[in-house]
Amino acid sequence: MTDLEWMQKAIAKAEHGNTPFGAVLVNDKGDFYAACNTTSSDGPQAHAELNVIQHMNQLSYHSPIELKLYTTVEPCPMCMSALIWAGIGHLIYGASISDAAQFGQQINITSKALAKKAWYPIKITPSIKRKDCIQLFKS
Repeated sequence: MTDLEWMQKAIAKAEHGNTPFGAVLVNDKGDFYAACNTTSSDGPQAHAELNVIQHMNQLSYHSPIELKLYTTVEPCPMCMSALIWAGIGHLIYGASISDAAQFGQQINITSKALAKKAWYPIKITPSIKRKDCIQLFKS
């Protein structure tokens, strides 16, 4: 599947959860786990990215650097730190932190800034289906 198709899965998961935040974690075989933000029921740490990272053991991989995390909104510092600690090698996101800040409170530290502090290289692909991801905030 393409980045656009995976991001559409993240968008669909967000819509299903009635939230702007959806994430999909994918291995190199195309196996995946998807989740949305569940903070209203599971507490303030239950962001979509953390919800998928907590299930990464359900995917087969040799090294977590092989995994890709698709998310409708650029990860907040908490989620980006979790991605780094998990060792995930590629982040793909739709709306930016700045985009999300137009609709609510955000800690405005970019994923790129945090990735620069990691001990391994993290590939970051921004703005995939950005307009569709921003639209989630308006729905």
